[in-house]
Amino acid sequence: MAFSQLHSLVWTLRAKVAQLYGVVVLRYVQSFRVSYTFRFMLPQDIWKGRMGDMLICIKVLRIFIDNGIEERTRVIKNFCREALVWRNLKHPNVLPFLGVSTELFAPSFCLISPWMQNGNIMSFLATNPTHDRLTSIKEVANGMAYLHSLDPPIVHADIRGANILVTDDYRCCLADFGLALTVETQAPGSSALALSGSIRWLAPEVLDIRLFDSKYITARDVYAFGCTVIEIYSGKPPFSHLRTDAAIIHEVLTNVCTGKTKPGVGDLGRVGEIVDGCLVTRARDRKSATEVVRMLEEFKQ
Repeated sequence: MAFSQLHSLVWTLRAKVAQLYGVVVLRYVQSFRVSYTFRFMLPQDIWKGRMGDMLICIKVLRIFIDNGIEERTRVIKNFCREALVWRNLKHPNVLPFLGVSTELFAPSFCLISPWMQNGNIMSFLATNPTHDRLTSIKEVANGMAYLHSLDPPIVHADIRGANILVTDDYRCCLADFGLALTVETQAPGSSALALSGSIRWLAPEVLDIRLFDSKYITARDVYAFGCTVIEIYSGKPPFSHLRTDAAIIHEVLTNVCTGKTKPGVGDLGRVGEIVDGCLVTRARDRKSATEVVRMLEEFKQ
């Protein structure tokens, strides 16, 4: 890599991070190389670290110089967007954001949050099968409803088991705001509404732009929540009977005329009615996050 390329990249990063008004820049952060985790095909690496007495999760922006300036710029922009969205979120069921580090992996930058020893809800349930799943989905619904209640509303855009972390006191928190978007900035042609997220949890209107309705952008989270309930209760991802993305997309879109998708799951008991309301094909006809929370609260433990 030429020195001029590196110099230009460093200054681009510095300029972008300088725009993160109100984001705490953390210092004296240590990382543990032995805890390094490579996340293939994702624009970040995850490290475990320490800040004082606190164990922390360090998400390091990964930039491939060979990808070209446009791709590098996109990755940097998404990093800054995630920090700007995440910094303002304060809720018991949203993973706390501690700040960014400009020193630990210079010239790159890091997003820092508390380390969740229990991992995500799916790995947690695998080792704690008697944990109350109803409590877990109530907590996820509360986090989602909080995001949608903001002004402007925030759409997480990637709700699924892998992005729900479990605290030391077994509370579920929404995490990973890399795809999150604000409702007021989005339009049908927006790149933020392109096919992003995990296919198995994507709402029909994300898969087919003809179904898009700008008044109901938050409804994609409700759909993903319904799929996540299936995942939490069954231990399997939605559409587990289908192997390819193409098959899943075909299944979802061919069920548009029926009004509901069929992710291929057994009896969900009393939560089945809520899931049905979340998986309605037309975004405008789905339950809202507030309605989902209300329905769940009506269930007795």
